[in-house]
Amino acid sequence: MNYRFISFLAACTMAAVSLAMFAASGVSFLMSDTLQQSTVFLIYACGMFFVTGTAAMLLRPRTEQDKTVGMREGFAIVSFSWIGATVCGMVPYIAVCGLHWYDALFESASGFSTTGATILGPGLPLIGGGKLPTGIEDLPAGILLWRSLTQWLGGMGFVILSLAILPLMKIGGQTLYNAEVSGIKSMETKIVPRFADSAKILWGVYCLLTLIQTILLRIAGMNWFDSVCHALTTLASGGFSTKQDSLAYWSGNPWIQWIMIVFMFAAGCNFVLHYRFICRKSGQYLKNEEFRFYAALVVMASVVCAVSLIWIGSVPDAIGGNPAVDYRQHPFYAFQTALFQVVSIATTSGFTTVNYDVWPGIACLFITILMFTTACGGSTAGGIKCVRIQILGKYAVSEIKRCLFPHLVQDIRISRTRYENATIQKTIGFCALYAIMVFLFALLVAAVNPLIHSDTAFYASLTALSNIGPGFGAIGPAETFAWLSVPSKVLLAFEMILGRLELYTLLVLFLPSFWKK
Repeated sequence: MNYRFISFLAACTMAAVSLAMFAASGVSFLMSDTLQQSTVFLIYACGMFFVTGTAAMLLRPRTEQDKTVGMREGFAIVSFSWIGATVCGMVPYIAVCGLHWYDALFESASGFSTTGATILGPGLPLIGGGKLPTGIEDLPAGILLWRSLTQWLGGMGFVILSLAILPLMKIGGQTLYNAEVSGIKSMETKIVPRFADSAKILWGVYCLLTLIQTILLRIAGMNWFDSVCHALTTLASGGFSTKQDSLAYWSGNPWIQWIMIVFMFAAGCNFVLHYRFICRKSGQYLKNEEFRFYAALVVMASVVCAVSLIWIGSVPDAIGGNPAVDYRQHPFYAFQTALFQVVSIATTSGFTTVNYDVWPGIACLFITILMFTTACGGSTAGGIKCVRIQILGKYAVSEIKRCLFPHLVQDIRISRTRYENATIQKTIGFCALYAIMVFLFALLVAAVNPLIHSDTAFYASLTALSNIGPGFGAIGPAETFAWLSVPSKVLLAFEMILGRLELYTLLVLFLPSFWKK
């Protein structure tokens, strides 16, 4: 095991996170934050960069042998980089906001994993005995930008960022990428022969879409600060908002909601498709079987939810004091509301405009299904991904056919790509492990919260592992996670990172054989 190189790259990741703190602290000085808040933010950013930068310089590889990266090193580098970034990201919450360490850990893990679950809300206890009066709006502007930046960095991933910036990371690039996204790829990840160049292209597309959305949100009525923060978290499929009521704060502006719908849907697509669209190959969307499945699932779920809302009429689904709407009188608004929430959950974004927890049962069931299925491989979304669901479905059909034709040769293809038995077995193993982790963490959360309802424990685990954020019950779209016990917050923080790294990357570190020579 190349411990020196592992430590070096983990330190580089933390140094990059510290640099992002400088941007947030600069905004803190420019906005309406107090001088004390801005100064503390800058001091801790400088301190973190000095410590991590010094560590990286001392640990830098000196020979070609020091740069050797195998599969074990790849898993270790990715896992410790994410854990290190999460720990580093806790500092501003503790130093500037006065959050307790467990709340800061939860918020930092939720940010970098792009989960979007939050403990911030009215009355949140702070260090020293104080409380947040109204919640997220009480936070300094620098912290609000920091929350968004953590999701934006975590959305595309630290390894992709490193491959695009650090020439040293060209060594073993494919190994590191496979470790961070240790699952099924719905299409070839390499856009060009050199992997580092592919990473730069993906980050270019990511930045371009973020810029476009920022401009459109500003034109639609948001101020520049809110536009930037929401664009950063939308393309990352994150869900952090600058308002306690999330997008319900702008419920009277349909243009903002439609812009969010379009870009949330785009964040759930494979980013290679976006690159090919920019290269005037728009037909690649419809040619991609996973994209068609993803789009059809979103449309079907939206129609079912909209029809159920129109059927039941008016429901008390308002957030933040906004009045409930009679959907029978406003069918188009019913479809817009249903489409927004379906896209938000399907892409694991987690933005909310209404309290879908009180929707009809069939709508809630569809939303629960979307929490498992989620979006496309190669997107910034978490969860199982559509391509794995397609492989499982085609494998099941193939096994049914084998009951009649025992010697039938399996030929499972998606977008003309044939999947080998090893890939199918890995998919089955992933989905089985996914279900086990959901129920295991639900049991653990229930064990450390004796009074918690079983539904709440289940959805807390599911939304953390799928990186969605809000769920149902006491952690629904109108609630926060602040009331959970300290062990629960630590467990869910770990589960968020576990889900973001698609299980295998982090769990492999718990195998004794992983550390043996």
